[in-house]
Amino acid sequence: MGETAPLRQHGESRSDTPNPVHTQVHSSASPPIPAQATALGGGPGRHPGQAQHPVPASPQGSVVFSLCLPATVEAVPRARHALRGSIRGDIPGEPLDVLELLVSELVTNAVQHSPQSTTVTVEVLRGDRTVRIAVTDAGVLLPRPRRAKSAAESSADEHGRGLLLVEALAEAWGSRPVPGGKVVWCDVGVFCD
Repeated sequence: MGETAPLRQHGESRSDTPNPVHTQVHSSASPPIPAQATALGGGPGRHPGQAQHPVPASPQGSVVFSLCLPATVEAVPRARHALRGSIRGDIPGEPLDVLELLVSELVTNAVQHSPQSTTVTVEVLRGDRTVRIAVTDAGVLLPRPRRAKSAAESSADEHGRGLLLVEALAEAWGSRPVPGGKVVWCDVGVFCD
């Protein structure tokens, strides 16, 4: 397995981050928690559906689950089910629904933009007030939200708006290249009693 690097946080400047020019970080509200999460990349030696060993998180956060799936449409409902099953009862209804929607959008994008016969890895981390979803795939192009140029284009094009949802619902999101592909992540604020 190759070496992985921590995800870059909003506003963080790291000289050890590979090619920071190609790292994208977007913030919709407040900066994410300082938990340093390492995204797992799919690649040789990984078997779809095999649970991965969790990557240690900082004391501010912990890995809820990490799952490697074939990059097929079946990965989307499997990731949603794993998310809901892993944090049900821990997070109230509306934030859980938002997390489920965001994991669906990120995994759908990963599947659509990954080469055939590869895997996607979904990792969910929980901090005190934030949940991070990180999806790693074998695609090399970093994502950008697509905005329709006109109302006619918007109604004719049914695809390409998932990152707009991520941008609207997440506190922050970003992407960066990793060995063998890229990771796209988002942070969602969750406030529990």
